[in-house]
Amino acid sequence: MSLLLVEVQGAEREIALLEDNRLVDYHRSADAGSIRPEEIYIGRVSRVMKNLQAAFVRLADKVDGFLPFAQIPSGNIPQPGDSLLVQVKKPPLPGKAAYLTMDISLTGTLAILTPCRPGSRVSRRVGGEEDRRRLLRLARQLVPQDMSLVLREDSLHAGEDALRTEVAQLLARWQDIGERAAHLSPPAVVEQAPDALQRLLRDLHEVPERVLTNDPAALGDIGLPVTQAAHPMQLHEVHHKLQRALRRKVQLKSGASLVIDPCEAMTVIDVNTAQNIEGKNRDRALLKTNLEAAGEIARLLRLRRMGGIILIDFIDMVSSQDREEVLAALRDALSRDPVKTVVHGFTQLGLVEMTRKKADEPLASERLIPCPRCRGTGFAQRPSEDTQPPHKEEPDDAP
Repeated sequence: MSLLLVEVQGAEREIALLEDNRLVDYHRSADAGSIRPEEIYIGRVSRVMKNLQAAFVRLADKVDGFLPFAQIPSGNIPQPGDSLLVQVKKPPLPGKAAYLTMDISLTGTLAILTPCRPGSRVSRRVGGEEDRRRLLRLARQLVPQDMSLVLREDSLHAGEDALRTEVAQLLARWQDIGERAAHLSPPAVVEQAPDALQRLLRDLHEVPERVLTNDPAALGDIGLPVTQAAHPMQLHEVHHKLQRALRRKVQLKSGASLVIDPCEAMTVIDVNTAQNIEGKNRDRALLKTNLEAAGEIARLLRLRRMGGIILIDFIDMVSSQDREEVLAALRDALSRDPVKTVVHGFTQLGLVEMTRKKADEPLASERLIPCPRCRGTGFAQRPSEDTQPPHKEEPDDAP
C-alpha cells in the first residue's frame, strides 16, 4: 500500500511517500528564490572560459550558472553580454554552480518535449518492439521536424487522444515561454520549476492509494482521495525514519548491514553479513542477504537522492547465476525510481557499477551540516602538546 503525506506549515510543505510503511521519497519545498532543476531563465553571459569549454551565465544578482558548450544545440559559442535562454539541469551545490543547458526540455506525464533539437525517441522502459515502433511513429507526427519528443513509460497505456492533448499543451507552453522571454530583461526567471508535490505526482509510476494532509484546502484538486490528519509526519514517524536512512551504517532486517560512503567522485556501498556463515546452505544464505540488500539500496538511493557513479560491493558470490539474480533484483527495484538509473554489471574486481542521474539536491545536503569539530572528515586531530585544542580552528595555511 502506498501513502502520500503532505504537511503544510505556512509557505512550507513537507512531502513523504511511504510504501508498505517504508519511506521511499521525501521532499521539502524549496526556499523562495532558490535555483531548482527544470527552472528556465533568460540569462546574460558573464564569462566565457574556452579552456573549460564552457560559459558562466548570470541567473540572478551575483549568481552564475555553468553552461558547457556541449549543452548548446546550435554549437555557437556565446560571447560575454549575450542573452541566452537556459534551463537548470542540476541545482547548485556547495562549491559548484548550477549546471545549465540550452537544450530545453518540457516534461509532462506522458511525454517530454525537446523543442531545440530533432530526433524523437521512446523511453527505454517501454518494452516490446512493436509498441516502440508504434509510439515512435506517433511521436514524429505530433511535433515539427526541428523538435522532438521522448515518450515516457506511461504513454504505452495512455490513449492516443490523451497523448495528442498533452503534446499540444507542451507546444503551447513552449510558445508562451518564448513570448515571455522576449519581454524580459536578463537575468530573469522565465518559468518556475514545478513544486515538489507536482513533480512527485507527475513522475510516479503508480498513483498513491491515499493522501494524508493537515490542510486539504492547500493541496487543491490533485485528483486523489484526501484524508485530513493533524500531524501526518509525526503520525508516521517520518523524521525518525529519515534519521535512520541518513546514517552511514544502515541495518537490514536480516541483521546484515549497508555502509554508505559518499565521496567526491562517486558513492561506495558495502554490504556486510551479520555473522560468519558456513555450511552447505552458505551460498543460499549469502544470496538471500544480497537480494535483501539490493532492494534496500534502491530505496535508499532514491530517498537520499544520491546521483553519479555508484559502486556496490555485494557479499562475494561464487555462482554466476547468483550474480545475475542479484543484478536482476537490483534493476527491478530501481525500475520504480522516477530518476534515470543504469546498472552496468559486475566489474573485474567483483563490484557492481551503476549510475543514477543527479536530478536534485542530495537529502544529506538539505538536512545535515558538516561537523564543526572535524570539518566533515569524521576524524579529529589527536591531542598532543604540539597541537591546539580541537575547538580552536586555524586556517589551513597557518604555520
